[in-house]
Amino acid sequence: MIKLIALDLDGTLTSADHMTVTQKTRDALKRAHDSGAKISIATGRTVAIIGDICQQVPEIDYVIYSNGAGVLDRHNQKIIYSKFMPWELVAPIYDTLNTMPTFFEVYVDGVSYYQLDKTKFYPKGALPQEFVDELLGKMSGVEDLRAVLEGNRIEKFTAYFDDRADYDKAWNYLSGFDELYLASSLPISMEFTMANVNKGTAIEGMCKVLGITNAECMAFGDAGNDIEMLEFCKYGVAMGNATDECKRHARFVTKANTEDGIAYAIEQIMEV
Repeated sequence: MIKLIALDLDGTLTSADHMTVTQKTRDALKRAHDSGAKISIATGRTVAIIGDICQQVPEIDYVIYSNGAGVLDRHNQKIIYSKFMPWELVAPIYDTLNTMPTFFEVYVDGVSYYQLDKTKFYPKGALPQEFVDELLGKMSGVEDLRAVLEGNRIEKFTAYFDDRADYDKAWNYLSGFDELYLASSLPISMEFTMANVNKGTAIEGMCKVLGITNAECMAFGDAGNDIEMLEFCKYGVAMGNATDECKRHARFVTKANTEDGIAYAIEQIMEV
């Protein structure tokens, strides 16, 4: 019996607009939830910028956020698992990236912060503008981001690049830190958390709290930052629109997010 279903958001649960969950997918998740499965979203976003996904899918019980840095029990508003980065580790990285032409956002206590004078570096046309506008509206722009971050524990750091050479330079720089886990969910972005923090380790931590095994877990994803959770869960499902790498690490491949791939897989595997 499947007792936990974990769902990536962008490119997986949501449609092409990154905001909408189709009625067919919502209905399938409700049937799965009614059959006894707990539902969790598993996203690179932090809590404050998830949007109205939980209103569209009220059956969501847990939120794996910031690529697995934390897990929130929605109903009890309690963090049941967390592993954050100390500021002392992030500070020199922040100072280096701050010299580059990049827009970055940093997650602290469920809030996404960004430096106001860096918005000019956000890549144009990489995502639907309506989604970008909504996202920026939920983020907190500040004049002095370093002052906000100093002394705090950091969930995740995401940097966006318009130039591939700058992207590769930053990726090579960050790859030199053994203390970090570096991943990418979009061709224009890179994100890092503490080492051994990913969606897979977060689900493993959830399983220990909930008293279930990976054999009772299903996960859906489409990108590089979903691979670990697809490998951990017995029913690891890549979307039809997933990257080739993601598909190689999944046990199943379903239809694309724009074709209600989650609903199709739930119907085929869970028979609900």
